[in-house]
Amino acid sequence: MQIVKLETVDAFVAVDLEGVPGQGIVRLAPRVLQGGARDLARSVTYALASLGRQETGISAGISAPPEGRDAAVAAFVAEVASWDAVFSLSAGKGVTDRDLGVPADPAADRLLAAGAVAAGLTAVPGASTAVVEGSGGGAALVEELSARGIKVTTSDDPFDAGADLLFCGSKVGIVDHEVADRLAVGAVVPTGPLPITTRAVAHCRRREITALPDFLTTAGPLVGNVDKAREVVAAIVAEVADHDDGPIIGACVRAEAFLSDWQDDLPFGRPMAP
Repeated sequence: MQIVKLETVDAFVAVDLEGVPGQGIVRLAPRVLQGGARDLARSVTYALASLGRQETGISAGISAPPEGRDAAVAAFVAEVASWDAVFSLSAGKGVTDRDLGVPADPAADRLLAAGAVAAGLTAVPGASTAVVEGSGGGAALVEELSARGIKVTTSDDPFDAGADLLFCGSKVGIVDHEVADRLAVGAVVPTGPLPITTRAVAHCRRREITALPDFLTTAGPLVGNVDKAREVVAAIVAEVADHDDGPIIGACVRAEAFLSDWQDDLPFGRPMAP
């Protein structure tokens, strides 16, 4: 993992694998930490590897106060544009696609929803109820669930609601081991990066709750076609679902097998929230 610090603004880009094209997000806050960016970049690397693409995950952070936001973003965009590297950046928290000078993808939520729901139905065939935490996928997620015959259950606390599927992803590590012990669902389906901690995965396995890898469930936008997103994500989840150590480890092993074909060394550390 390489951290490239910018010269014209308090910002950096975490680049997981060197010398290849990359994709990832840009976030802005008064202070963006490198540790979180490393984790996000690693998750994207594994998503790309899962899809058989020789690319790297990247994650950029811009640290700026509200009054200096616009100038900081402009300086970031100008400096990164001067690099030789081929990086495709999209907007994360605190930034818009317009800020970055890239067209917004109107199908992004539909693509995410298509892949996530397909993953959930593969993990729990015949699922008929779901509860949603966070806004990942937006209204498109509810529409996709409805189209697939799944009723969305409303609850003041989605982690206490009983349902076949829990869709979550409002922030990194939102499902920790204590939350995992409260769940009454068949599977946890991430709609954002790294929402399940390492300890939570172990607790889910002990309680026979299927925890799915975020780098697969959120891969729809990388696929780029709604029908294809459903097909591809469902096929990979089906392939890793019965791994002896669970689908998250199974998906990591699968991605690493692809990475080993073209990288001399595997990146150190798997994409899981601490």
